[in-house]
Amino acid sequence: MTVSAPARPGASATSPTSTYRHDLDGLRGVAIALVVIFHVFVGRVSGGVDVFLMLSGYFFLGSQLRYAVRSGARLNPWWPLWRTIRRLVPALAVVLGTTWAIMQLLTPYLIREETVRQLTAALTYTINLELPRQNADYEAASPDTSPLQHLWSMSVQGQFYLVAIALGVLVAWLVRRSLNGHRVVEKGVGPLLVVVTVVSFGWAARHGWVGTPESYYSFFSRSWELALGGVLAIYGKYIRIPQRLRSAATWLGLGMVVSTGFVVPSSLMFPGPAALLPIGGAALVILAGGGGASQLLASAPAQWLGRTAYSLYLWHWPLLIIATNELDQDRPSWWLGVIIVVVSLALAQITYRFVEKPLQQHAKRPTLNDDPLARAHASLGTLAGMRRAIGGVVIAGLVAALFAVQPLYMAGSPERGNVLLDPHEYPGAMALHGAEVPPAKPVPTEQVPGGEYGWPIGDHCFYPEEMPLHLPIENRKDGKTPCIYGDREAEKTVYIVGGSHAEQWVSAFDIMGQEMGFRVLIDVRAACPIVAGNTSGVSTMCADYGAMVIDRIIDEDPDLVVSTTTRPDERGRGEGPDVVPAGYPEFWQILADNEIPFVGLRDNPWGIDQDGEPRNTSQCWSEKHDAIECGMLREKAYAPVDPSATILQSMPNMIPVDTANFFCDEVYCPAVIGNIVVYRDMHHITNAFAVSAIPLLRPIIEPFVA
Repeated sequence: MTVSAPARPGASATSPTSTYRHDLDGLRGVAIALVVIFHVFVGRVSGGVDVFLMLSGYFFLGSQLRYAVRSGARLNPWWPLWRTIRRLVPALAVVLGTTWAIMQLLTPYLIREETVRQLTAALTYTINLELPRQNADYEAASPDTSPLQHLWSMSVQGQFYLVAIALGVLVAWLVRRSLNGHRVVEKGVGPLLVVVTVVSFGWAARHGWVGTPESYYSFFSRSWELALGGVLAIYGKYIRIPQRLRSAATWLGLGMVVSTGFVVPSSLMFPGPAALLPIGGAALVILAGGGGASQLLASAPAQWLGRTAYSLYLWHWPLLIIATNELDQDRPSWWLGVIIVVVSLALAQITYRFVEKPLQQHAKRPTLNDDPLARAHASLGTLAGMRRAIGGVVIAGLVAALFAVQPLYMAGSPERGNVLLDPHEYPGAMALHGAEVPPAKPVPTEQVPGGEYGWPIGDHCFYPEEMPLHLPIENRKDGKTPCIYGDREAEKTVYIVGGSHAEQWVSAFDIMGQEMGFRVLIDVRAACPIVAGNTSGVSTMCADYGAMVIDRIIDEDPDLVVSTTTRPDERGRGEGPDVVPAGYPEFWQILADNEIPFVGLRDNPWGIDQDGEPRNTSQCWSEKHDAIECGMLREKAYAPVDPSATILQSMPNMIPVDTANFFCDEVYCPAVIGNIVVYRDMHHITNAFAVSAIPLLRPIIEPFVA
């Protein structure tokens, strides 16, 4: 292993006698620069994170193993852990704290329950586990993207560091028992890492070229990239690229790394077979050992990028997401991208100089003959030592404050989606039907609606459109909990089917089911209304999904089926008047032919401004606190008469429910009704508002479930 021992003074960056690979520091900087460029200007992943993870395995595991075979190596895992904490946590805490403060000031609507949970997960290096729980695919920068989602890779890296430290301690223990250190590493650890690499890569590639969001974030799926770095640290000295080919190999390797973002179109292709392109390129640079592109990578600019790469990665994404939202851009413009890159580089340099470097552990890792505590205590008598101590206290306080965000946030609002509100104080939809509206602060608060998803989403019973085709009979997270609401043991059954606009009513039906004694089955999938016959308005997968749902409905023979009946016009912008889409009536006819009753809910208004342009209603309310300004005109959303009514009334046991009067008075469809914020985004309603409509829904469904 010849990776990260200190360089001999005076040795060149690429000299064969140098024991430190400065060119690999530069490669790390290039990898993160590619991440930033592709995030900002292209809107997709670059493979740079994969290279970064492989180099982490190469450097960090290599250093742990080198220390483990040294004479007098300590078995105490605290020292490498403390060293790692001092290297990673200060910059992370500063970026998270600054990001949170900026969001509070400029974009409070980005602070949602899901974001709060991501904050805590980022601090505990588990955000790669939290994002899949939230169904958060790794997406391009947009107003709907989390400003913290990029930190998943830091969590994978942190988890690997714990494994590497434990492995290093184990090797040191074996060496202390008079075993040959290099034999333990090359005959024991090396083969173990080879097996991990092969097995993990096989798992990451099990879906073929395109994987799943869970696989993208998974530590086990990513382990092959990190373990391969360890394999190269151990055995790389035995793999020699001929001298005449080394220069070409480095240029080819660098080209493979740089080209990845141009030829790999989807983030879900990582960390499967497509990741072999950037990883293979980085491996060529490592194995070539110098010359060619390595001289470029060892240059001063590349070295600077390598030094600031960590902070650059931390800063660029939250700045990009916050600025994109603040400037109301669907995707960052080129000029905004330039500003983000420049500001991120400046902040990275500042963070490296004043946070990262001063608070790092600069002393060598102690051996049995050292007294690190005495050395640390003595350093407090120096100005530099005192500054480090003060900085450490400040960072510790910042971390404690960030950990306090989630419990304070969760306790700060009277409504989190499944807490019933006092209907006298929060009448919601009933305010348009005669209920008095007392003075009260509207809920959910401005920081809740955007993350206040329907209950099936939180219960992992709602499927994204692109997920494999099967029905969500059980919670897809644990595979055990039935996706059944209301009174699960009741004989009467209400079946809710369709897309997210049907799913958003599940909270109300869950409560009614418990009160009235019926169970609620659901088959809900993003962007997949149930259609039959004419399926031109949905994707092929949704058409197949709808056919499966119809078969299941017929087999189940429920007492009532519930879904939506209309959508805005076919232009897809959300502007009315609303229409009955193709394929809906054919579905209703199948229900009628099988004597299955149906209650059809007219769709709610979609966010439209006064010029007819799409608008995030929740975001507008958060910024302006004007229920009328942030709402929409009724005539912009609805046709004068429910277009589904005539069709449904011609069929037996088909009940059209004109929900227009749930959401609108004669002129306006406000953003807040009866002290309840109606929308959680552009066109999905909050659970609180859905529940407030129970008095209007109960008499409609009662004849079918009594």
